[in-house]
Amino acid sequence: MQRHMTAAELASQLGLPLRGDPDKPLDSAAMLDDAGPAQIAFVGAPKYFEAALRSAAGCLIAIADFPGRPNQTILTSPQPRAHFGQALALLYPAPPILPGIHPSAQIDSTALIDPTAEIAPFVTIAAEARIGARTRVAAGTSIGAHTSIGDDCILHPRVTVYDRTTIGDRCILHSGAVIGADGFGFEMAGGSYQKVPQVGTVAIGNHVEIGANTCIDRATLGATVIGDGTKLDNMVHIAHNCVIGKHVVIAAQTGLAGGVTIGDYAVIGGQVGVGDKARIESNAIVGSGAGILTSKIVRAGEPVWGTPARPLRRYLEQLATVARLSKQRDNK
Repeated sequence: MQRHMTAAELASQLGLPLRGDPDKPLDSAAMLDDAGPAQIAFVGAPKYFEAALRSAAGCLIAIADFPGRPNQTILTSPQPRAHFGQALALLYPAPPILPGIHPSAQIDSTALIDPTAEIAPFVTIAAEARIGARTRVAAGTSIGAHTSIGDDCILHPRVTVYDRTTIGDRCILHSGAVIGADGFGFEMAGGSYQKVPQVGTVAIGNHVEIGANTCIDRATLGATVIGDGTKLDNMVHIAHNCVIGKHVVIAAQTGLAGGVTIGDYAVIGGQVGVGDKARIESNAIVGSGAGILTSKIVRAGEPVWGTPARPLRRYLEQLATVARLSKQRDNK
């Protein structure tokens, strides 16, 4: 359900200076070229100035250098995209929590459910699990025994959380996420693979978001750890005993083998493959499609790209060399 507000109210909520019509009514958001008189849009860089000057948006969140037309209503921001995101949350608020347990949910008698939590139809919650205050558990979700889920979390439909998993406060788990399945542990014995029991856990910090169909495996021993503020995209695989730091972002279809360590604030692109026990340092950047070899250390500094991953500058030089050699061969 959308919320209606004036430009002045939005400016006050965001803490931004306003120029233009403070009474401009706003009810939604759109792209610059599509926005109408009651919609907001944002201007994050000078290359968008021309489109912004043409835009019919009722209000623009723009960098300070944007000149604007005399009749435009503008909120000046040092980070327009970030403030635009906050504006979206104000204009499109999440539906309110509806405390209570649906009659079709199967709840073990020893589970502890905060009375302010919302438990939707066909949820199963096993023995001695704990669900925190104002947490929403959507339809078809399964919560294992001795699992703890903190306050103000959202578990979307059909999430699976295995036994003994710990999830902090204000986390979001999207549909199809599987947390705490067995790590891929096997040992060759007598001509066949023998399963190594995975008896560890998964520990997820606060304010973590986990994308649809992402899988985080439990540790063989100890814990697979996801730090506070980390964001995992859809279809990411985190193997047993990985330790991911705080405020890491990992894009879709990336896979981490067992024992990988990623430092705080690292950025990992899509479709990256990371070998066993590799270490990616804090603030490092790994480009999309890169391959990190087993036990490799990726240092912070210049982004790495390619397979095997190497500094971006070297990767581009090698591509140019290959292109020149190919051209020379074709000209023979």
